[in-house]
Amino acid sequence: MGVRIVTDSTADLPAEFVQELDITVVPLKVHFGEEEYLDWIDFDSDSFFAKLQSSPIIPRTSQPSPADFESVYKPLAETGDSIISIHISAQLSGTYQSAVIAKNELADCDITVVDSKTGSMAMGIAVIEAARAAKAGKTKEEILAQLNSNIDKVKVFFAVDTLEYLQKNGRIGKAAALLGGLLNVKPLLSVKDGIIVPKEKIRGKEKAKERLIEIVAEEFGEDVKGKAVILHGNEPKEAQKLYEKVKERFAFSEVIISSIGSVIGTHLGPGVLAIAVLPE
Repeated sequence: MGVRIVTDSTADLPAEFVQELDITVVPLKVHFGEEEYLDWIDFDSDSFFAKLQSSPIIPRTSQPSPADFESVYKPLAETGDSIISIHISAQLSGTYQSAVIAKNELADCDITVVDSKTGSMAMGIAVIEAARAAKAGKTKEEILAQLNSNIDKVKVFFAVDTLEYLQKNGRIGKAAALLGGLLNVKPLLSVKDGIIVPKEKIRGKEKAKERLIEIVAEEFGEDVKGKAVILHGNEPKEAQKLYEKVKERFAFSEVIISSIGSVIGTHLGPGVLAIAVLPE
């Protein structure tokens, strides 16, 4: 008997971590009109952004149903394993609630559903660490203690080209305060208590990238250690530059580059650059 880690596709986990750490990922859905696609199954990041930028339709997203979660939980639980199911902020999606409903339908199974209070690889890095702890044979209680600590510590800061997508999809949260800004002003955002909040405005993309690195130093100190993730939406070259600067300046034990998938991409739009940090 062990512990199995389940998450949802908004974690934007690179495929190698999913395979290596035996993480089960439940996909959300993206809808272009009547067309329905499974996040990270029917779309990878590149194909989604290509469609987003060519389609006249603004896509919408939907969460997995409780039945989707039941179909995942049942075979995992039949082995006698415990399940820790970690999901995008309940303030941003109904995914967590669907998972809770499924857990309640399977009262005989040992399932704990966790609200990450964040999303994308800010959640993903906490999922990875939980899966590593499960692989190392830690108990469910030990993994949950580590997971909850990591959720409290992890932070993400992101620069978006426009707030248009967040506004149209109703996920703008307190970042609405940044609407109607000056030309070429790039909003810098964060996630706090599960909702998207404004950090500041920066004029121009180059300055926004530099500011992301400065924010890491300000928030965590120059001598910060731990794990970092560079996230991007259709910006691989810029993400690589940011990765190199982060590696050069800070002593993180691991820095991962990850693409934003179709669900997160629907809400943030193309051109996103972000840094998530899980300090030691």
